[in-house]
Amino acid sequence: MTQDTLIAASIALARPQVATAEHFVPCVLGLSASLVELPDLESATFALDVSLLLSGERLLPAKQTHGGALATALRGYEDHLLARLVSDRRWLQLQEAWLAAPAAVRPTAAGLLIERLCRRLQVPHAGRLSQAAVRRLQTRTPRELVDEGLAALVTEPELAPALTGVFEALAKAARRERTLLSDAEVFLLENVATLEGLGPRVALGQLADAAQAVEERLPARMKMSSRNEGEAPTALEQESALPVGGWSSLSNSGSPESMVTSELIYMEENERPDLFDVRFVEGELLYYARDESVALRKSRTLSVVLDASLDDARLLDEGERHQRLLWALAAVTAAVRKLSSWLSHEALSFELVFVRGNGAHALEAEQGVVALLLREWQERGRLTLSTADSVQKAIERVSDEHGARADVVVVSTVALGSAEGRFRRAFSVTVNASPELQLVSKPGAVFDTGPAAERWAGVTKGLLSGLLG
Repeated sequence: MTQDTLIAASIALARPQVATAEHFVPCVLGLSASLVELPDLESATFALDVSLLLSGERLLPAKQTHGGALATALRGYEDHLLARLVSDRRWLQLQEAWLAAPAAVRPTAAGLLIERLCRRLQVPHAGRLSQAAVRRLQTRTPRELVDEGLAALVTEPELAPALTGVFEALAKAARRERTLLSDAEVFLLENVATLEGLGPRVALGQLADAAQAVEERLPARMKMSSRNEGEAPTALEQESALPVGGWSSLSNSGSPESMVTSELIYMEENERPDLFDVRFVEGELLYYARDESVALRKSRTLSVVLDASLDDARLLDEGERHQRLLWALAAVTAAVRKLSSWLSHEALSFELVFVRGNGAHALEAEQGVVALLLREWQERGRLTLSTADSVQKAIERVSDEHGARADVVVVSTVALGSAEGRFRRAFSVTVNASPELQLVSKPGAVFDTGPAAERWAGVTKGLLSGLLG
C-alpha cells in the first residue's frame, strides 16, 4: 500500500464536496498545512473534512459504497466527531474567522485548528503521509482519485482495516471529551494573519486555554455591594446606546429626520419655489427637539500592575501544563471578562500596566499576547495597555489619573507591603507555587490545594469578591 493509494482512499471516504472543483485544492492545501503543524497526522480524511467544513459547507454523509466494519466506523466518526464540531456554539465563530482571513492564510488557519483538535483528542498518531505525496494530488483530477481510492478499498486487503481503526479511535476519543472546541481555537483563527511563527501561536493558545479553565470555575454571578459611591456623566458617543431623552418640544432647527411630518404639506408639485422652500430658507420649519439629559453611571477603573519580577515566574510546576506566569495572566484575563459582564451597567474601564524594570522590557511578549486576547475591549475603548518604570511609579500614576475611582491590583512574585495614594483599594497577588491574595496591609489568603486551575480560580474569585464588596 503506497502513500498515494492511502491518500486516494482517504479522499474517497471524505465528505462528497471535497472532490468538487471548487473545494478540492483548498482542502488539499489544508491537509498540507496540517502536516506542517502535525507531521505524524494519521487521518487525512479528518484534515480534509475540517478544511471543507470551515468554508461553510454543510455536513453531508460520506458515500456508502462499502459496508461492514468500515461503514460502521465511518458513521461513528461522522456522528461523534464531525456532527459535534459543527453543532458547537464556537463553530460559527471559527467559520467567520476563517472567511475573514486572507486567502493565502486560510490553509494555515485550517492546519492550526486540525492540529489542536488532534492534540485535544489525544489519539496516538503514526502517520506515513509526506508532503511530496500531498503535492502530487494537485496534478490529478478529483474524480480520478476517488475512483482509485474506492478500487483500493476493495483490492488492498490491509487498507480498509487500517482506516477502520483510525475512524474508531477518533470517534472513541471524541466521546471521551466533554467539549471539542475552546476559546483558544477562536482566538488563534481570528489572529492567524498577525501571528508570525510558532512561539506567538503557542503562547496565545496556551493563555486562552488557561483563561477559559479559570473562567469555567468561577460562579456565574456574585453578589455586589449596595454601597453608593457616586455617579459620573457617561460619554454617550462611546456607548452603543440610544439617546437618553425623548421628544420634549418643538424647535426651528434640527436634522431632516426630526422634522415634523406635517411640514411636508407645504410642498407643491409644479411650483418652485413653493411655501416649503420659503419656510426652509427663513428657518420657519418645525422640528422635534430631544430632551438633552445626561446619562449618569458609576465610574470605576481597575488598574492591574504586572511587575517585571514575573519574569522569574516562568516555571512549570510538576504535573501542570502551563507556567506560573501564564496562570497569573489567565487570572487577569478572566477577571476582566467577568467584571465586564457583571458591571455592564457601569462606566467601567481597565488599565494593564507592565513594569519594564531596569533592563529590557521583560514582559514585552506577554504584553503583545494579552493585547490580542483582549483586543475586543481595546476596540471598545474600555481597556488600555501601558508601561511603567517601577511598581511605585505605576501606582502613583494611577492615583494621579484616576484617584478614588480606581482599584489597584499588583501582580508580582513578592507581596506588596504598602501602597500610598488616592484609590479605593489596593490588592496584592503573589505568584508562586501557592498563589496568595491579600488586601494591602491586611492578612492574605493562600491557595495551595488542587491543581493550578483550581488555585488560580480561587485567587480570581477572591479578587472579584473584594472588588465588588
